[in-house]
Amino acid sequence: MIDEDVPCEDILIQINAVKGAIQKVGQVVLDGHLQHCVKDGIEHGDAQATIDKFAKAIEYFARMY
Repeated sequence: MIDEDVPCEDILIQINAVKGAIQKVGQVVLDGHLQHCVKDGIEHGDAQATIDKFAKAIEYFARMY
């Protein structure tokens, strides 16, 4: 877009759209982690270690902003 001399405002709109899409993908991954990995870890493994790992995943997700 820069090579095509597209206005900066239009480029920023596209960047914002990409950020929104990436955020949604992160939400989907985090939800899948909760529904599968966390649930399984609590039911069949070490609950505290599972909770600690989930907290770390949330921390990583929060850094996306």
